[in-house]
Amino acid sequence: MDEKSYSDLLKKVKSSVQKREEKKRFQIPKPEIITEGKLTIIKNFRDIVEVINRDESHIFKYLIKQFGLSGDVADGRLIFKGKPPEGSIDKAFQEYLRTYVQCYECGNYDTEMIREFRNEVIRCKACGAERPLYAHKEIKYSEEKIEEGKTYELEITDLNRDGDGLSIKGDITVIIPGAKKGQKVTVRIDRIRKNYALGIMVKKA
Repeated sequence: MDEKSYSDLLKKVKSSVQKREEKKRFQIPKPEIITEGKLTIIKNFRDIVEVINRDESHIFKYLIKQFGLSGDVADGRLIFKGKPPEGSIDKAFQEYLRTYVQCYECGNYDTEMIREFRNEVIRCKACGAERPLYAHKEIKYSEEKIEEGKTYELEITDLNRDGDGLSIKGDITVIIPGAKKGQKVTVRIDRIRKNYALGIMVKKA
């Protein structure tokens, strides 16, 4: 191997390690929640927004919609007029990250939300993957887990950039090669990774 090829390879390895470290280190501040009468307040809402790196109003509207409560943002605090279910605020932020921030291909959080034509798209700055947002997901307070080797009935809700079907099961995105958007299929889980699983289609509905 010549010196230039070795240097290029070394740069790729260093870049890959750096991206994995950035993904591993990413963490939002824990919501500081207090109650005042019938109000529920996230004291450090603006600090969380700055780390997530999304528009404050977009995150606010998402949370308001999930809990069916009215509210406002004042002095960096999010104020709910009511009380969300216990533990649900943390889960709502994690769901927002998974839906609007995290790359489904490499798991990185260094992404941007852009508009192409009439669609909102999540674009990863690390690997270049793009994912359209056709619909906003409702928060689920489910601890449902999937297991390798087992079969599940899934509905294909989206496609990745390679044209493979995508479906959500619990907290995992399942990638199903050969499946088409809108199909209901029986899928055997072949492999599970940290943020996604690979499924094999065994039957179409």
